[in-house]
Amino acid sequence: MSSAIAVIDPYCLTPYTLGSLEAGALSGAESIAMRVARAHGRNFRFHFYQNGRIDIDRDACGFYRPLASLKADDLAGVQAIAVVSSWKSALKARKLNAHCPIFLRLHSNPGRHNRRMGEALAEACIEIVCVSHAHARHVSEFLSAENDRLPKITTIYNPVDDHLAPDDTPRDVNRLFFPGTPLRGISEVLAKFERLRQQRPELKLDIAEDGNKIWPDGVPPVGVTFLGRLDHGEMIDRMRRSLCVFYPQTRFFEPFGLPLAEANAVGTPVLADEGLAVNHEILGGDGQCVDTGDIAAIVSRLDAWRETPPKVTAAPHYRISHIAELWRQKLTGSLQSPQGGPVPMDAAAAAPASR
Repeated sequence: MSSAIAVIDPYCLTPYTLGSLEAGALSGAESIAMRVARAHGRNFRFHFYQNGRIDIDRDACGFYRPLASLKADDLAGVQAIAVVSSWKSALKARKLNAHCPIFLRLHSNPGRHNRRMGEALAEACIEIVCVSHAHARHVSEFLSAENDRLPKITTIYNPVDDHLAPDDTPRDVNRLFFPGTPLRGISEVLAKFERLRQQRPELKLDIAEDGNKIWPDGVPPVGVTFLGRLDHGEMIDRMRRSLCVFYPQTRFFEPFGLPLAEANAVGTPVLADEGLAVNHEILGGDGQCVDTGDIAAIVSRLDAWRETPPKVTAAPHYRISHIAELWRQKLTGSLQSPQGGPVPMDAAAAAPASR
């Protein structure tokens, strides 16, 4: 018999179901939540509470209800609760269920208005689950500055589908690809591509964004093509056909960057900046991270790849089968104190923040 898991999504703009995922209509946190739910099959029965939903729906993954309808009776019998992005919603969930494990899944870096959430989550015995070790370190350091106690902070990566693998799709060694949202830093990417093209004018850059949103008048720079937003399948196809994913930005710390891991999964290298720790975490030591402020270093790396494409792959711990198992272990565990031991809620003690 399956166990009930509540998934609370207070920020989704449009309600979603398994059908939305299979139609290619989801991205970001919504897509990841549904992919993990689908991977669990019969292990769990999910109850989704979604912002913007006004009806009740049901499919093979479970039930879908309006966020406003969530009551204590709904959460009384669940085995665990996962809350997407909102720490205040996680605290409300704790008031509705004082005993089951609650996980706050963070996909982004908390802003200044969230700097006091550490003690509140620790007091409520709510675990923060980040999307990379670099992300978890950032969250811990950010919260330590303003909180005497922190909740347990752990990492589970965003998942790469098991079926993504290299195939015999021909690559254009003169074509680079920027996957667009959720990756940032497009202005820096374009500036560095312009400098790169001064030395290698045959190179072209495809960008999976609408040009009129990120470039004056929508007129692209020479050698750049704005493709508009692509669905997931189209994105993967562009990766397969490109020499590399071109991501030399240095200004934005992406907590994970799933498109980078997906590119490696289909055998496409990523040119990323060596100064961002998360790039090393995703891409490993295969020469994909360079000093992108040094155009000569970029030219040298791309020339080498054009001559002999590198052998890259996504690490097994990024695959959905592994990620789903990590979530299964969390969702079937007992309530944990920040120190790691099971405790009743009224005796829960939060861990001190490291200073």
